[in-house]
Amino acid sequence: DYMFNPNKITKILGATFILVSSNAALAATAPGTVSVTVQNTFNLTETQVLDFGTIRAKNDNTNVANFASLIITPNGTATPAISSASVGTVATITSLSTPTMAIFTVDSAAPFTDLEVTFPPNFTLTTTGVPANAAVFNILNASWKGYVVGGTDDGTTIVDGETMQTDAAGAVVLQVGTSLDTDILGATTTSGYVDQAYTGTYTMTVDY
Repeated sequence: DYMFNPNKITKILGATFILVSSNAALAATAPGTVSVTVQNTFNLTETQVLDFGTIRAKNDNTNVANFASLIITPNGTATPAISSASVGTVATITSLSTPTMAIFTVDSAAPFTDLEVTFPPNFTLTTTGVPANAAVFNILNASWKGYVVGGTDDGTTIVDGETMQTDAAGAVVLQVGTSLDTDILGATTTSGYVDQAYTGTYTMTVDY
């Protein structure tokens, strides 16, 4: 026999209502944004000019192997040196004033990151108002040296193609020295050096 139970029906209906209400809920959505900024560049600034000062200079027009040098080390000292394939070369350089090393400052680079240093290729220092074959000064790629100030490589001497590491702020300082050599063109030079300024330009390259 079937007996009517109103309480049972109420409970079933109540459960059914709750289930339908849950399935009908709506999801909320919102747009999102993603961004990134690339900074592959950094600042490289010459803060002190490479200056060999005032010198007395004479080249050897008789032998292409004979030349004199004035060497500025990366810590700022200058040392005259003679390179010669024979005894008694006439090539000479004498420093008459205090030379200065070059100083380059890096900032805004990535922190604790290696930067490769490329020193310039061979180039000459020339002057104006002299014959076409007058003596010049030479600076060779192999003579460049750098001294790192700051960063994890502080106090390290580097040469062409080596690296220096930035500090926590992405900065580092490079002191630079090189050798000024008298002309080695030998007999093809028609005159020696004159009393005026000799200049040249170069490019320092620092890269990730």
